[in-house]
Amino acid sequence: MSDRRPGRVAIVTDSTSDVPADEAAHLGVTVIPAVLVVEGKSYLDGQSFSRTQLYRQMASLDGLPTTAVPSPGSFVQAYEQQLRTGATSILSIHLAARLSGMVQTALQAAREFDGRVEVIDSGQVSLGLGFQVLEAAAAALAGAPLSVVRQVAQAARKNVRLIAMLNTLEFVRRSGRVSWLRANLGEMLNFKQLVEVVDGTIERLDRVRTRPRALQALRAVAAGWGALGRLGILHTAAAEEAAALGQELRPLASQPPLVVEVTTIIGAHVGPGSLGLVGLLA
Repeated sequence: MSDRRPGRVAIVTDSTSDVPADEAAHLGVTVIPAVLVVEGKSYLDGQSFSRTQLYRQMASLDGLPTTAVPSPGSFVQAYEQQLRTGATSILSIHLAARLSGMVQTALQAAREFDGRVEVIDSGQVSLGLGFQVLEAAAAALAGAPLSVVRQVAQAARKNVRLIAMLNTLEFVRRSGRVSWLRANLGEMLNFKQLVEVVDGTIERLDRVRTRPRALQALRAVAAGWGALGRLGILHTAAAEEAAALGQELRPLASQPPLVVEVTTIIGAHVGPGSLGLVGLLA
């Protein structure tokens, strides 16, 4: 149950954070759904299309799904709701600005609230963003002032690591958001590409011919992170592999791994069968 004490700091994020609904409810986090466009129709993230359902249907859809940022009004409504229920300030933490217009839209909405809403660019996606949200929300729930909650979020951004194996490059190619992929697609088609998200950019790590070798490479990178406070396992329609990976890597973190099927908003760009790891350094 969320905290409604007067004077609290409220946390707002968007659905690309992949924060589980029960965690968001417990910590009092407001999650604004992004928009998924499938065959010309718009849906709020998490409604009408389950994550698993979308990934299973992507190959047969009439055109690839696309994504859109929520309207400024959705942010205004979220901020107003938190302020009505006792918050005196809001920290709004969102998907990397280099990958989306989410931060700019949040900033536009925040201007209506006379400095009571502060917007942060996470520089991350999925649980790379989500771990920043969870850390900040825990500090807010403990009664920390805005300045401290902001510092906690910024420290989490500095200490978060996200790597992923793209099962196919086709969906990322169509998204048009990775310049190095357009330049090298022909020579990379037969490889599993390993990538890392750093300050809102998708960087190449390695490319491996087989899936088992790619997963081994993910494990090796994660082992090199050292002690972790949090560990996340990401997947798009690869639940069994993700669960096994989480069990295997459990000793790396002080908390049980958080295994999530990635939001459709991100999955629409990476396609089914991808796996990723997110670590928050201890």
